[in-house]
Amino acid sequence: MTKLNPNSSNDRLLNKDKFTLIKLYSSIIKLINFISLIVAIFSIFFILAQINSFERRFSLVIYFEPIINIITIFFTLVILRQIKTEQSPFQLTILAFELLGILLLNATRLGSDKLVWASFGVFVFLLIIANNWVRLSYSRFTLSQMIISSFLLAIVLGTLLLYLPMSTKTGYIKLTDAAFMATSAICVTGLAVIDISKEFTIYGQTILLLLIQIGGLGIMSISAILILFLRAKSSVTNRVRNFEMFETQNRSDIRSTIIVILTSTFVIELLGAIILFNKLEYGNLKMRIFSAVFHSISSFCNAGFSLYSDSLHQYFNSPIVVITVSLLIILGGIGYKVILTMVRVTIAKFFPIYAHKKFGKIRIDAQTHIVLLTSVTLLIVGTLFIFINEYTGSLANLTLKDKILVSLFQSVSTRTAGFETVAIYTLNPITIAFMMLLMFVGASPGGTGGGIKTTTFYVFLASVITAIKNEKHIIISKRKIPNILVNKSVAIVTLASTIWLVSALSIFYIEKTKPMMSIMFETVSAMSTVGLSLGITADLSTISKYIIIFLMFIGRVGYLTFFMSIGDIKGNKEYSMIDYPTENVTIG
Repeated sequence: MTKLNPNSSNDRLLNKDKFTLIKLYSSIIKLINFISLIVAIFSIFFILAQINSFERRFSLVIYFEPIINIITIFFTLVILRQIKTEQSPFQLTILAFELLGILLLNATRLGSDKLVWASFGVFVFLLIIANNWVRLSYSRFTLSQMIISSFLLAIVLGTLLLYLPMSTKTGYIKLTDAAFMATSAICVTGLAVIDISKEFTIYGQTILLLLIQIGGLGIMSISAILILFLRAKSSVTNRVRNFEMFETQNRSDIRSTIIVILTSTFVIELLGAIILFNKLEYGNLKMRIFSAVFHSISSFCNAGFSLYSDSLHQYFNSPIVVITVSLLIILGGIGYKVILTMVRVTIAKFFPIYAHKKFGKIRIDAQTHIVLLTSVTLLIVGTLFIFINEYTGSLANLTLKDKILVSLFQSVSTRTAGFETVAIYTLNPITIAFMMLLMFVGASPGGTGGGIKTTTFYVFLASVITAIKNEKHIIISKRKIPNILVNKSVAIVTLASTIWLVSALSIFYIEKTKPMMSIMFETVSAMSTVGLSLGITADLSTISKYIIIFLMFIGRVGYLTFFMSIGDIKGNKEYSMIDYPTENVTIG
């Protein structure tokens, strides 16, 4: 007869209580990180309210001293908790910055040099926000929710930086306009409600450039860099997130991918800046260097921002500028995977033994095949269409060489970059309509551009042709395309078309006096993160500007990603035990 242990039930109860306490403690820590994030953002807004005289009517200004005291006490408690738990040098450095943030926040009590102290405080609080976001998002969010939240956070931070008085020459910018410009930069769109060459200071232009670079690299790639290289230990959740982001189960593959992204980005941008430096004219030597770097990064990231009020009109007949900027746009738009594949294929052609040892068997995969074929086809068709339709129109007074350069450049830029060497509003309506189609397609997956992507467009057209031929599968490079990808391509095209139509009709209803053609052009330019406009951006009402902001945002994060992030809130039901019988319906 087995003798029962009377303590066994007590042990189970104790273990259960311990587990409950640990879970409760973990929830409290996550809550503290979230509150720290919100308080840090509020602190920046509060600091800006103190240093902007035009915001003196802000109601919380009268409670200046109590609010400073509350924020100081809160972050002091957070720092005391983190001192006991943090071990890595990176996190200890963050703690030091948090302490510095408290000191700078309290320094805003001083009457003199308030602008200087507060401005430094803003930068320090940005670090606090970024640190707490990494802690929170990697532990609580799904991948799609992380992408959404990361872009939202970057837009908020960019808005705060552009909202600083030192960002503009007048010291003033509307919060809506700051949010618009930050969104346009992070989403590498290029639409602008103010002239950055005339309104922004060097500081403001530099912030804009940093936002473009961050948006071009991809915020999730930067987050992965922080997790992989800056944190001493990475949790299981963090590793799973990185594997999910880069579609691999090998940590070394993630490191090599990040190295490829960073190396290819900075090398290409550096080469572009060196070439453009000899051609772009922009003041003294320092300003010429800044202009070359700015336009190189803006081109590679497909942002379309220019330091010239007329974009690149003055360089319409410069083959070096046109070809260099076009190549930067193309390389940025095709994606790092395609670039890596083509580099490996090139190495294999000239150094086959080395390539075989280093990379193994190398082949041009289906994605590379689709991207190159679709990109080249759209480039040629776009160039010919613009050249033929504008030969006796807006290009009538140009030489044959200049007509070819302008047509080629606008075909490349229209896909997603947003630069122009000819005024878009002078083009024929049929040309403008065709440019809408080019913008709708956009760049390629993994690239810095927007649109529905070349692969989506190709698979969608292939699915239509396959259905007409009554064939079962799409075959590319002797590989069968899964049906789930066909379904996704149809979903993306449908979502993009619907969002485009609804947003255009909404703005048309709000504005009333704006031409529908201009609104359709503006909305597709925003949602495809292109940046071209028929000249109505600055004149839009506040509500319409926020619609454009939403379009730029959803166009950058991706249509499926945006709606999947909402669906993830209800939980994933993929593994439900319930199945249903199949039944056919008549289609067509």
